[in-house]
Amino acid sequence: MKSQSTKIMVAATMAIFLYGCDGGANDGGTNDVPPPEEPTTGTITISLTDDPWEDAMEMVLHVTGIEMGHADGSVIMHEMAGGGMSIDMMQLQNGEFSMLADNVEVPMGQYEWMRLMIDPSQSHIDLASTGGRHGMQMGSDAVNGLEVEHAFETGQSQHSEFMLDFDIRRGVQHHDTGMMGGEYRLHSAMRMIDMGESGGLMGAVDSSMIDINHPDCDDAPGGNWAYLFHGDVNEPDDISDVDTDGMPGPIAADRIDMDTMTGEHRYHFGYLDPGQYRMAITCSGEWDEVGDDDHPADPDGEFSFQMYSDVMEVMPGQMHENDMTP
Repeated sequence: MKSQSTKIMVAATMAIFLYGCDGGANDGGTNDVPPPEEPTTGTITISLTDDPWEDAMEMVLHVTGIEMGHADGSVIMHEMAGGGMSIDMMQLQNGEFSMLADNVEVPMGQYEWMRLMIDPSQSHIDLASTGGRHGMQMGSDAVNGLEVEHAFETGQSQHSEFMLDFDIRRGVQHHDTGMMGGEYRLHSAMRMIDMGESGGLMGAVDSSMIDINHPDCDDAPGGNWAYLFHGDVNEPDDISDVDTDGMPGPIAADRIDMDTMTGEHRYHFGYLDPGQYRMAITCSGEWDEVGDDDHPADPDGEFSFQMYSDVMEVMPGQMHENDMTP
């Protein structure tokens, strides 16, 4: 009898234990574990690059943060560690870049713009012509920072990478203030590219279009440039941001340099959105000044294009080789 009683007690104890582990799930018990919350953020990486410019030896921007405009009207702010970072833009050419933010968590959703916050008091430019250092001021279109309008989306647990391409020829402008030397102001002249989709163009330029060989060119250094336009632009125009002739200007410009290994004169456009493009070649680019309509009739008679290419296609993730010939 003793052995039988022990078996009954063990069975009863096991039944209670199993019921407790079940937590009364079959009768609406209170020990249910709630499901994990769905992520409400994605991550982004943001880098900065620059177009070439022959007028400066050094051009430093002190970036203090990045703002992003959400479609719901809110502004998402990413502050740089240590009060910001100083970046010499002259080192960010021919595909070089500086990473501003790496895997930053942001709310998911649609965004409409991005803005670089700049501290002008810690920014400067050293001119190649004189070697003099000048401070920087924010232009009227960049009072709140260097802004680019570009729609993008961050999905749930999604990672996106973007490149900000600053056009230094249009983005840094000299203004005559009536005082000696005037001042240099920063303007919003940037493109924003989704790195998951970007491609590029590169190639050689026929030597007959280089300034030392072409009859319409002068011998001034820095005149050989490639201007890039969208494929639906029928006629090339200058870099002026004062559009008085109704013609769209280039989306990017690259100085044509000689490859010392091959002797070829080459251009390079990286970080391009997929699509169609056309390219214009000039050997008098040093006369193309921001603020002046230098094409089709340069008031000084010094700026012109030597050729305008056929339409070229850029595919995602591909660098296309296209040589320019007359």
